[in-house]
Amino acid sequence: MTHNIIGNEAGRPTAHVTIREMRHRRRRPRISLVVAAHLATLPIGGAAAAIDGLIIGQPVCFTALVLAYLAWCFWPSR
Repeated sequence: MTHNIIGNEAGRPTAHVTIREMRHRRRRPRISLVVAAHLATLPIGGAAAAIDGLIIGQPVCFTALVLAYLAWCFWPSR
């Protein structure tokens, strides 16, 4: 809703106010950083597991990613 004073208001004792209802298009909400991070975990974890399984033979990368992700999830300042 907007309030617009129209015309010359100098000679009037009170201002003439027109109230107009404006329709706004709803914007699609942007995806938050938290949701994006959770969605990115599946392909990143899959790539780390593939690297571990094919190249290293031990779950080194996957374990490091899981620990970093858990630290990010439970970090108090986030």
